[in-house]
Amino acid sequence: MPVEESEEKISVHMFDSEADDQMTKERGRCLEKDCTVRKYFLELRECTKRVERKIRYTAETCHQETVDLMEALDHCAAEIAFSKII
Repeated sequence: MPVEESEEKISVHMFDSEADDQMTKERGRCLEKDCTVRKYFLELRECTKRVERKIRYTAETCHQETVDLMEALDHCAAEIAFSKII
């Protein structure tokens, strides 16, 4: 599933399945095809929207959602991306 335009605010350069960088390319493919990665991406997007809607200061930072997404992406992409280096 291609990344929707509204989602690109979060994923501008790190998740591009057409990128020259192998890790970026694999992360893009994972975001498009891996249900676990997609779930964490959507959770981060919802958190970001929630934080941006708050008018006053909020202690919520979406840090854990970001960590969860990056771990899922790296787990998904690492084996493929690094196998092409060897």
